[in-house]
Amino acid sequence: MRGWITLVAALSAASAASASEPTNLARAPSDMSGAEIDAYNEGRSANDPEYIRCRRIVEPGSLVKKNRICNTNAQWRVITDRGNQDARDSMEMLARGWSNSVEPKDSLMTEIKPK
Repeated sequence: MRGWITLVAALSAASAASASEPTNLARAPSDMSGAEIDAYNEGRSANDPEYIRCRRIVEPGSLVKKNRICNTNAQWRVITDRGNQDARDSMEMLARGWSNSVEPKDSLMTEIKPK
């Protein structure tokens, strides 16, 4: 279950990161072939924010199928930071006990007084 949540978070963050951080790429890094990525990365340091890295993520429900996800180092940093913030937010919510201290008035039951 944890792997599935991580995959969904990574994919949604990747699409958000790709949309929020424009690069000088004609296509999304995941749509590029290995040769295109190698040509793009040529002459760049592996620590360069625009260096493209690819990861293989196991597809849920399959023992062998893997999806290739490619992003720049800057986009991977955004994905990691968002995932960490989501984890912190979840832990804070669990620490509060999943409760809202103020219930909406329309969901409160009114007391029935006997006559």
